[in-house]
Amino acid sequence: MIDSLNLKVVVFLQICFLISSGLCQGTYDRKYDYFDIDTLVQNPRLLQKYMDCFLDKGPCTPIGRVFKIALPEVVATGCSKCTPAQRSFARRTFGAFKRLLPAQHEELKKLLDPNNKYYDTFEKAIANA
Repeated sequence: MIDSLNLKVVVFLQICFLISSGLCQGTYDRKYDYFDIDTLVQNPRLLQKYMDCFLDKGPCTPIGRVFKIALPEVVATGCSKCTPAQRSFARRTFGAFKRLLPAQHEELKKLLDPNNKYYDTFEKAIANA
């Protein structure tokens, strides 16, 4: 039987593997390129759950944890390692955050880019995705 600490270590190692495999390829892991973005952006309750995850205000799904870990780098690099599908995903997700959760979007923006150096470039990079 796996105890809580061992389970956390296993999950952490899986996330590290997913991220590192994407980093070695020059892009993020394409495993999530076909994530059902429509379900996310059209469901305010689900969108709120992901926002809570990203802001450390609630639990994360396994996919949410992967996205949360990648987000600071995605913003800082203007999504330079994103596939076209991931750029589209980022545009639609952050657009929904901005439209439906504006105050929390600002909070997330400050969390990901506290010195306001990268976010505008990030938004421009995903604008036409």
